[in-house]
Amino acid sequence: MNTIITTATNNALVAAHIETITRKTGSALMGMSKALLIEEAKKQMREGVCHFIYLKKDGSVREAMGTLSKPVLNATLKGTGASPEEWGCCYYHDVIKGSARSFRWQNLVAVLS
Repeated sequence: MNTIITTATNNALVAAHIETITRKTGSALMGMSKALLIEEAKKQMREGVCHFIYLKKDGSVREAMGTLSKPVLNATLKGTGASPEEWGCCYYHDVIKGSARSFRWQNLVAVLS
């Protein structure tokens, strides 16, 4: 039995997050909950620093402190042309490591701050 969950958003990026995560996880509920987590993490990173946890590509757990501060990003962006958003990833600047990082949307586990 397929479950259809309908949601309304005026934010095309949130809708894209929901669609991508739902497709990759096979769960519409997971798609919506992870999309909301991503938006909360991005909001906190735009305002300062966000403390969050995600699963790395190899399956290990990563605890991170990241920011999307424009001055910091301007200094670290390489400008390769393709946005990580196009591949289902979130780019951020790791304030502990002092370099650029990214995580897959579906791998975000928790936003701690």
